Amino acid sequence: MSPALSLPSYESTPSLPVDPDALLFAASNSQLEPAPLLAHAEQQFLASGDGRYLLAPALNCWQQKKDQQAHALLARAAPTCSFNSTYYQLRGMVSRRLGGAQLAEAKRCYELTIKLDPSRPDAYYNLANLIHDDHFYEAERAFIISLEFNSEAATVWHNLGRVFTDTDRHELSVKSLQYSLQLDPSVADVWCNLGLAWHGFGHFDKAKRCLEFSIGLDRLHVPSHINMGNALLGLLQPDAAIQFLERGVELEQSSSNSLWNLSLAYLLLGDYQRGWQYYEARFATKQFDSITRPTIGSVPATLADCPSPGDPPLVVWTEQGIGDAIQFSRYLLLLKANSIPFVFFTRPSLLDLFRLWLGLGDLVFTDENLQPNQDFRPNIALMSLPKLFGTTLSTIPSVTPYLKSLGAPPDNLIVIPPPGGISIGIVWASNPSNKAMYRHKSFPIALLLPKLISLLEIDLVEIHSLQVGSEASQLNPWLHHERLFDWNQKLTNFSDTAYIVSQLDLVISVDTAVAHMAGALNIPTWLLLPYNSDFRWLRDTDKSPWYDSIRIFRQNQRGDWPDVINQVSEALNLLFLLDIDKLSKSPVNNVIHHG
Repeated sequence: MSPALSLPSYESTPSLPVDPDALLFAASNSQLEPAPLLAHAEQQFLASGDGRYLLAPALNCWQQKKDQQAHALLARAAPTCSFNSTYYQLRGMVSRRLGGAQLAEAKRCYELTIKLDPSRPDAYYNLANLIHDDHFYEAERAFIISLEFNSEAATVWHNLGRVFTDTDRHELSVKSLQYSLQLDPSVADVWCNLGLAWHGFGHFDKAKRCLEFSIGLDRLHVPSHINMGNALLGLLQPDAAIQFLERGVELEQSSSNSLWNLSLAYLLLGDYQRGWQYYEARFATKQFDSITRPTIGSVPATLADCPSPGDPPLVVWTEQGIGDAIQFSRYLLLLKANSIPFVFFTRPSLLDLFRLWLGLGDLVFTDENLQPNQDFRPNIALMSLPKLFGTTLSTIPSVTPYLKSLGAPPDNLIVIPPPGGISIGIVWASNPSNKAMYRHKSFPIALLLPKLISLLEIDLVEIHSLQVGSEASQLNPWLHHERLFDWNQKLTNFSDTAYIVSQLDLVISVDTAVAHMAGALNIPTWLLLPYNSDFRWLRDTDKSPWYDSIRIFRQNQRGDWPDVINQVSEALNLLFLLDIDKLSKSPVNNVIHHG
């Protein structure tokens, strides 16, 4: 991401050049002594009044990271350089490194450079680097324009690839980074980012290979060790991942990413003591940099630090997903059992669920009511409570149900018991707004539904789709079946969903909030997981330490959802003592199906 400065070529001379452009070229291409260069430039500037002479020592100062001196020289050069694109380019480079309020000045200077000379690839490149973090698509456009003028710039291809990674366009990212490596295969950063792109694509084996190259080029490269740990977690090799993540911590003690990923490795292995300890590092990572604590009060490190009855209550808040909130809300009941006064802030869609079904009443508020800078009460994140209670694998508070039925549902949420057989709820897709998670956790309902329809046709099941949002439209080809119910437009919050789930005999779901809700209600649940599933489901087990009623079906190979559906089909065969595949081909079923 280093700034670029493109200059015309000049023949080198034994002494310092008199021409200001030649002097600047000499400063950019040789190790000139600062003192003689500055004296020569000052002499020429005083004699001619031409500010261009000061650009060479300003560049020299920038090279030596003496940015304040460079800024002062450029200020003196300004009156005679108002139409000089190189002046604005250099001023932008200096302003960017000064940071703070000068970043806006850097952007203005790069834009002026382009206005004065629209053919400078370095100006587009520097502008793109400056705005990359906040304006992905504008940065992408600037990188592409830079490449139109100089398609052989490996660093530009590299940084364009980073934009594609940051916007979840991993296929384009891989292509850009591979082209960068064709131009220059010796840069550890590029190999590391290619590994990151393959990781985002779900190709953890290819990510691992790239990261091996990166570490081979630079054994002190911290991001490569962190990303190698992530790739190995994706390959379900947490023991190997820990070695690289611990090395990342050794190389950079403040590496919150290493600590955060170490926590996931330990939790996946079931080492909760170390896992929850490292899990606190999440708040120092970029993934959580937009999170604001709800109060400016203290954060209790132990139960002894928590408030006592009569003290201002502990503010507990949700910082992650809806499924996480449902899973870890059980710890609120532990706070209550330990007479620790608290209030709980959560998302509006969960308000009634926690007030009514968890029985917390007026202790629950929506997070829209928080006033972080005016509240001095102690606070703790919901997913920090396992650490607070010292949770180990054998002490998980797993008594279910902890979401308790409220009795008869409202008329619009009644599930009429089937005349025979069982009622099955289905969810096949996670939230598509999180593209990486959606691609990883979801499968097309066309894989599962025909098997269930075969059972529906002979009155063994009724099907209730709990899928919400745009993915619910996948159900359209089957909606003519009278005993297939689509609840997509009828659920207004998670209390409504709980009413439906509590009336079902079985829920078949991917890793979503509905699966957590069914587990918390102690409804039999078949959970369908990808190969590298979340830490909370551990490895190599079909049971969950968090929910007694959940049975786990896992991919045996990455992306192999048909295999998972076959496992579900076999389980249904055992449940109903039949062969669904043969049933769907039988003449009797064909007569029923086709009328």
